[in-house]
Amino acid sequence: MVIDFHSHIYTDEMAPKAIASVKRRMGVRVPGLGTVSDLKDSMAKAGVEKSIILPLAPLPKHVGPTNDFFLAAAEGNGLIPFGAIHPFQPDLEEELDRLLASGVKGVKAVPFLQGFYPDDPRCDRLYEAVVERDMVLLLHAGKVPEDLPEFFGTPERFARMVERHPDLVVVLAHLGGWEMWSGVREHLIPAGENVYFDTAYISPSLTSAEACDIISEIGADRVLFGTDYPWTDQAEEIEFVGDMDLSDREKKLIYFENAKSLLFR
Repeated sequence: MVIDFHSHIYTDEMAPKAIASVKRRMGVRVPGLGTVSDLKDSMAKAGVEKSIILPLAPLPKHVGPTNDFFLAAAEGNGLIPFGAIHPFQPDLEEELDRLLASGVKGVKAVPFLQGFYPDDPRCDRLYEAVVERDMVLLLHAGKVPEDLPEFFGTPERFARMVERHPDLVVVLAHLGGWEMWSGVREHLIPAGENVYFDTAYISPSLTSAEACDIISEIGADRVLFGTDYPWTDQAEEIEFVGDMDLSDREKKLIYFENAKSLLFR
C-alpha cells in the first residue's frame, strides 16, 4: 500500500495555466497535468491507494472558494482533502469547524505564498485552533525552485514555532525545508515528537542516498511519503524511496503506516 501525503490538483480550466506559469517561472519539468482525472490515472499507474490533495490560498478571501472546490473534487474520487487556511483570516475558527464537519483531518498553509513567518505570535491563533480541534497542520518548508527575495518558512523559525506549541501536530513538507537541510538537521530533527516530515519534491535536489541519510537521522516513524504531484511523477517517487537503504519495516512506515496513524487518530 502507498499513501501519497502531498499532491495538488486544480480545476480543469486552471490546471494548464498553473503548469505553464510554473514552467515559465521556474524552468522545471512537470510530468503531471494537475487535474483530478490525471491524478487518478497517475495513482492507478503507480499503485497509490490514496492521495492527500493540498490546496493553495494566497489570500484570506481565497480560502472558502478553494475549500469548496477541494471538498467537491474529492467526493467519490478516493482522494483525501486537506483544507486551505490563512493564519490571518477573520473567520479562521469558523472555517476550521466547517472543514472538520465535512470530515477534513488537516489544513495547509504556505508561509512564502501567504507572507507570514511561522514563529510570528500572530499565528498562535491558528496553531491553538488546530490543536483544539485535534487536526493536522501541513506547512510548506524551505525554498522553492524560484529566485525569491525571502522564503519565510525556515527551519529556525519552525523550531521556535514548535517550541511554543509542543502539542501541535505539524507536517513540514520537503523534509522540513527544501534546500535548507543543514538547518533541518540542526534545528528541527530534535524539535519534538509531533513534528513530521514528508518526502515531497526532494528527488530533484537529493540522491536517494542523501535523502536516506536525513531520514535515518529523523527516524522513519516521523516521515511521510509525498510526491508533490503534478510536479513529480508518483511512480518515480515510489522508486526513489524504494532505492533507499532502509529496512522493509521503515519503508512501510514511510509509504503508508505513518499516514494512517495521523489521519485516523
